Amino acid sequence: MSGLVLGQRDEPAGHRLSQEEILGSTRLVSQGLEALRSEHQAVLQSLSQTIECLQQGGHEEGLVHEKARQLRRSMENIELGL
Repeated sequence: MSGLVLGQRDEPAGHRLSQEEILGSTRLVSQGLEALRSEHQAVLQSLSQTIECLQQGGHEEGLVHEKARQLRRSMENIELGL
């Protein structure tokens, strides 16, 4: 995906991206973020269920809570990108 970054294309110096190229790249990035958001939501839901099970069993759930916090933070960043 690094080839999609505007400054890292293999085009000759001075080549400007057309509107179609910019829109196509933007759509690809948006699709990737949508897929990443879906994956994060699924993992977060699974972690939430794990936390509930751990709380019922009286086990230590600090690590699971930290992972859930990190996923929430990552999802917020993905939402900002969308």
